[in-house]
Amino acid sequence: MRLFRRSEKAQYRTSVKAFEQINARFNAAMAKGSQSELNAVRDDVWDLQMELARTQMRDVPSAAVSWALICTARLSLQISASTGQDWTRVVASGGLMASALSLIDARFTQQGAPLPREILSQMTGIATISAYAAHRCATPVTGIMVAEAITSMALGDRMMSRELAATADIGGLPALQQIHSALRKQPHVSSREARRELRRAERSELGLPEIMQQQFEQNWLASDGSDEQQSLVTSPFAVSSVRAAASSGRTLIYVAPGPSSGAALRVNPADSHREMYESAELPDLDIGTVRREILRIRKAYADAQSGIIGGKALTKTLKQALDRVSAAFWTPLLADWPDLFDTRTALVPLGESGLLPLYTSPVDGKPACGLLDVTIVPSGRALLLASSWPHPATGADVLVAADPWYGAGEIPRTVPEAREVARIHGVEPMVFRDPDSTVTSDRQLLDCTSSHDEVPLRTLAADPPPGAADAVPDEAPGQTAERIVGRLSEASLIHLACHGDLRSDEPLASSLLLGKRMPLSVLLERDLLPGTTVVLSACELGSIAGDLPDEQLGFPAALLAMGARSVIGALWPVPDEDATVSLMAETHRGLSASSGTLALGQAIRRAHADGVPPAIWASFTHFGV
Repeated sequence: MRLFRRSEKAQYRTSVKAFEQINARFNAAMAKGSQSELNAVRDDVWDLQMELARTQMRDVPSAAVSWALICTARLSLQISASTGQDWTRVVASGGLMASALSLIDARFTQQGAPLPREILSQMTGIATISAYAAHRCATPVTGIMVAEAITSMALGDRMMSRELAATADIGGLPALQQIHSALRKQPHVSSREARRELRRAERSELGLPEIMQQQFEQNWLASDGSDEQQSLVTSPFAVSSVRAAASSGRTLIYVAPGPSSGAALRVNPADSHREMYESAELPDLDIGTVRREILRIRKAYADAQSGIIGGKALTKTLKQALDRVSAAFWTPLLADWPDLFDTRTALVPLGESGLLPLYTSPVDGKPACGLLDVTIVPSGRALLLASSWPHPATGADVLVAADPWYGAGEIPRTVPEAREVARIHGVEPMVFRDPDSTVTSDRQLLDCTSSHDEVPLRTLAADPPPGAADAVPDEAPGQTAERIVGRLSEASLIHLACHGDLRSDEPLASSLLLGKRMPLSVLLERDLLPGTTVVLSACELGSIAGDLPDEQLGFPAALLAMGARSVIGALWPVPDEDATVSLMAETHRGLSASSGTLALGQAIRRAHADGVPPAIWASFTHFGV
């Protein structure tokens, strides 16, 4: 697929040549450690970035200029962020990148093609650093706009088309106008403070708060006719976050780890009597700390899986990790915003913060999900979609399925789990291979009679041989993988207990392992019944994969894009133990009377109160409404 038309090539060569010259100077300045040369490069790349931006706005939109602008703005952002002295330029560069990306995305959408990997790779880390920089500039709205423009690119086509439908479903443009009227009545205190701060610091060369506020209001006012409606939805400065807050009744909090500290950016519903956008400092949630915490947790599970440590050591490590995450996130957040104790909240973790147990880390000694009404969403756009779907009808179709074997080890308790969950809902489960009748390889067998300190995990210790699962006998009559794929689009409540395979190198190849591989890319070809609740009692399928670009790309994001209202999944491997069966059964008993997040939160709170080890419940997270 060609990125540029023939008529654009000359413009592209000119733009890229200018960028490459500056990039060479930047590398030379870094090699010599010359601060004066680095400052000169910083100013020159800024000037080139602004020239390209003016060209893009003045002339006929060009993918060539947009691609050059993305590369140049990224370099400008990197240089400014590394000095930590000009956060205004960081935010502006992030905004220009998002704008250019939107134009290129529109080009590929017209061609019916996904964005190329080399374009998406340029956006890695941009949403996170832009959000953090916006907090430092006291203009949180700017960081949220950039984040919303970037965090759904890999699922862009499906998300965009569904968002248009959702806009109509929640009252369409008249509803947006009402929100806009409420917005205009607010004092915009943060914008005034930002202007004063930027003038004092003599860094207001772009009038950034004014520009972003004007763009924000222009988007709201673009409300006549279908073309303007589509522009409102697909603009890189779209206000998905505000519409999501209005539709769901939840306050959104974007979590942005920064270079030396982190930030929380808050979006309030228009009728909350608070400033619509706020931000708060998270002093100990820097990106280095986030990465170290994730590595500690992963190492603990790897050691437990290989037998280096037992259950007691894993429990100790997880408790310490939960406490550290709480100290870095919940403690400063609730100190600044104590009203969150009584506020329905949706957390939007950016970048690697999506791998932290924000949902279950303790608040006042209890898991946050059991004390607060909180959920996790991949983006404001995903929350908007989820909240637009109706609650499933009483007595709707329930699908419960289990596969305890996939060529790399048994997870036998998935079968009694499926039967117990099915009994709660009065249906028959689809069981692919009962462990009592399966001839099991001793290669990776997880013995269900293990001692108390051993940790049998629902995880793949190694990739199964090609075709191994499909060759296994004793599949239950009529329970074919093809049949279950068809049932996924018919059920309003789905529970899957099985192995899962999360592919960081190719996220859309991540698979559910039910009878055979069911890749995410194949599932995305279908739609779920609108408003479906999905429970994934499988290893790590609530986690994220890949590094393109900053979105929480994985099964929860995909299922929400497919029509789910609520998704429950685990960030880490799930122990294949009776306590896991009990937790899932307790969650399903709660689903008959409350939302997915309240049902899971209360089940986790009870498990914690009963002394159940955190390995059982700490990784489970609720996504969506």
